[in-house]
Amino acid sequence: MTTDAFLPASRVAFEAWRHASRMARRDLLRGWRERIAAAAEELAQLLTLETGKPITLSRGEIQRGLLTLRATVEAVAAFGEEAIPYDLMAGAEGCRARLQRIPRGPVLAITPFNFPVNLALHKLAPALGAGCSCVWKPSPQAPRTSQLLFDCFEVARVELKAPEHLLQIADVPPLEAEALALDERIKVVSFTGSERVGMHLKAILLGKPLILELGGNAAVVLDADLDAAMAIQAAKALAPAAVAAAGQSCCKAQRIYVHQDLWEVFTSAFVAAVQALPCGDPMDAATVVGPLIGEATAIRLEASLDRASQEGATVLLRGQRRGALLPPAILADVPESDPLQCEELFGPITVLTKVPSFEAGLDRAAATRFGLRASIYTRDAGHQRLAEQRLHAGCVLFNLPPTFRMDAAPFGGLGASGQGLEGPRWALESFTEPRLIVEGPAL
Repeated sequence: MTTDAFLPASRVAFEAWRHASRMARRDLLRGWRERIAAAAEELAQLLTLETGKPITLSRGEIQRGLLTLRATVEAVAAFGEEAIPYDLMAGAEGCRARLQRIPRGPVLAITPFNFPVNLALHKLAPALGAGCSCVWKPSPQAPRTSQLLFDCFEVARVELKAPEHLLQIADVPPLEAEALALDERIKVVSFTGSERVGMHLKAILLGKPLILELGGNAAVVLDADLDAAMAIQAAKALAPAAVAAAGQSCCKAQRIYVHQDLWEVFTSAFVAAVQALPCGDPMDAATVVGPLIGEATAIRLEASLDRASQEGATVLLRGQRRGALLPPAILADVPESDPLQCEELFGPITVLTKVPSFEAGLDRAAATRFGLRASIYTRDAGHQRLAEQRLHAGCVLFNLPPTFRMDAAPFGGLGASGQGLEGPRWALESFTEPRLIVEGPAL
């Protein structure tokens, strides 16, 4: 289908689907879920072959996608109409009111390579559940994975007699995708990807509802009140959060600020924990750290490591690059102004920094234009409250790694990390608009 044909077809599908009952919308999502479950292993294999994500993590992503669909089905059941107590106002006796959520119209969803199934479902399932049609631009790095996910939907759509072209794949270049986003027939744009592209969309889509899930450089702060056993436990939890799937997650633990009293025990344990993670063939079920999305990315990150080392960074761990496979690297003594600290790395590189106090760690963690996730390890309730106040992030976690996520919960970033919320219940709001209906007393 040509670019010009996507939008008329999507509009026709929307006009038919917007009036579908919640039961029909739930049935379609359930049918899609059943088809994905039946194709789960094939999807996981394709995902690994196309992106290099370790097969165990790919299987985990498919299971998360199924949970996302289940959460969306449950959210749809409770969404759409809310009673408003109008008769609490003097002079409104006998009045009734309800707040309805009306589907906005065709949605453009743009999704990345690192979670090509689950992040797509976080956009498409709530949009469809809200009564919208969708034009989906998936990542060009995972075309077969995306096609199979779409095929699963189409089987369910045909079986349940839902409108044709309700979901369309737009395999188009960036400029054509931008034209779709700008078109007035697209009523909502939901984008997950780089800060650069996201901020460009924000600049050109003035007034159009826009959900942006962008980059991050998640910080972790370890408080002095942890004992040695707790510091080691934190190190073991943070190791996969820093480098699993080659660190290609916007929530990966990138900057870890360690109180000076814990420095030796934590650093030793963290390096050992990262070294123990199997690195190599992504089709091996034991592998945790696979290749990056392409060799060019690995070469770029390798050059960043070379530069930082030449400029005085202490290398605590580093291996030899082999094609797109870049073994995990751990650095210390990196200035806060260095790109390894202040930019999103999206790779298996972690920077450890010794700090003299918990407050100093918080200050450094907060000194970023990003605002996606931050983690704090502490037993001090007062320090927890202080972290809640000082950290500028869409999610602050305590005694958990920054990658910890429940797919049914709200998810979103601040500042350069984006705007708006995903998570089925909250995404439904983004794809609908409120309308207050007020009924006066019977005549």
